[in-house]
Amino acid sequence: MSFLSFVCAVLLLTCGLYLTFKSGFFQFLKFKKVLSVTFGKLISERDSDGFKAMAIALGSTIGIGNIIGVAAAICIGGPGAIFWMLMTGFFGMMTKYAEIHVCVSEAKEQHRTCGGPMYVIRTRAKGRLKAVGTVFAVCCVSASLFAGNLIQSKSMFEFAELGFGIGEIPVALFTLPLMYFIISGRDSLYQNFSAAFVPLMSVFYISATLFIIMKNIVYVPGALLTVLKSALGFEEACGGVCGAALSAAVRTGVMKGLFTNEAGLGSSPIAHSSAKKTDPFSQGCWGIVEVFIDTVVVCMLTALAVLSSPVYINGLFSDPFTLVCEIFRDTFGNAGLKALSVSAYCFAFASIVGWSFYGIKAVGFLSDKAVFLKAYIFIYLLCMPVSSLIDNSGIWILTDLFNSFMLIPNAVLLLAIGGKAVGDLKVKEKNSNGLQTLSEKMRRREKCRGK
Repeated sequence: MSFLSFVCAVLLLTCGLYLTFKSGFFQFLKFKKVLSVTFGKLISERDSDGFKAMAIALGSTIGIGNIIGVAAAICIGGPGAIFWMLMTGFFGMMTKYAEIHVCVSEAKEQHRTCGGPMYVIRTRAKGRLKAVGTVFAVCCVSASLFAGNLIQSKSMFEFAELGFGIGEIPVALFTLPLMYFIISGRDSLYQNFSAAFVPLMSVFYISATLFIIMKNIVYVPGALLTVLKSALGFEEACGGVCGAALSAAVRTGVMKGLFTNEAGLGSSPIAHSSAKKTDPFSQGCWGIVEVFIDTVVVCMLTALAVLSSPVYINGLFSDPFTLVCEIFRDTFGNAGLKALSVSAYCFAFASIVGWSFYGIKAVGFLSDKAVFLKAYIFIYLLCMPVSSLIDNSGIWILTDLFNSFMLIPNAVLLLAIGGKAVGDLKVKEKNSNGLQTLSEKMRRREKCRGK
């Protein structure tokens, strides 16, 4: 683990723990309230604004990391990495809430229809520290090209070839016009596309993983027990390598958790700040739901599908990519590879679209000249066919670098001012209970009068 990755892991866990304690464990104790504020309003009041913002953010986070990334975490850090990935998700819920709340509040105060950590840093910082906002925006643009496009596009080509025998050129010719149509459109086009596409692709993949789990249900209890033992180093203690194995599980789980749910990265607030109804509390709650769906639901189902499969148990694989492919082939036959390829294509495409949104907003922060925006869109589209020519290891190194330079200033910002955002939850809860008590007293009084 590099020193930079170690710093990021420490900052990420520190933020999550601090904000969780500061909020009074809001994401655990009040999750029912979170659901009522989000999906409850979506159903009862047809308030789809927050859902659309979440769909853009969720589309960018649910990507290849949820499929190959989870398998890679297990192969590199052992089953225990899944435990630490979940911990990153659980505590990352409040990190995501805080960063969204801070950015949406700042955008609302400044009467802007866009926002993000770069704007908050520019507003809050003094002197030369304002330049950190520019650094964040530059890294966001760079991360969109690498993590959001090159990695996803390369995986998209690989799965298309695997499942359907389709080469890179036909895939690119089919995808590029559709991508250009969405990227060059307005925010509403992003939102409407994501709101329709992301739930459908998620349900398709979740259904497939649930089928795999149910088929191998007899192995699931053992898989869960293995995750706990490996996470706490019980199995490795007998061999005298507890420290090294535990370290691998922790660092792999934390960093893969960050890559998949992006809590603390500062990307999702850009989408939520662009929502028309900029209510910081509601948008923050959608952020909690976003992490829950991405990490606790999708990643955990993928992990259980992997760990309960005879392919993994019998070691019938050579790398994470082969592992996932063989699991789907073992369960569904050759049709399984086609289903996996479709899921991977959809996940990758949604990530590419979502990250283009972040990149465009970051470019807008750096300059309001149209020429820079057009240049970015051209380069972004060019990255897709170019991805097949670039080595994966080099892309991952650059991705980790740019993600780190986004995470560090955002995490420091959250440690400095994020506490107030989550601390207000206690006040909201207290006021809410007070209003509820007053309402009950009034109802009782009216009932007594009626008698």
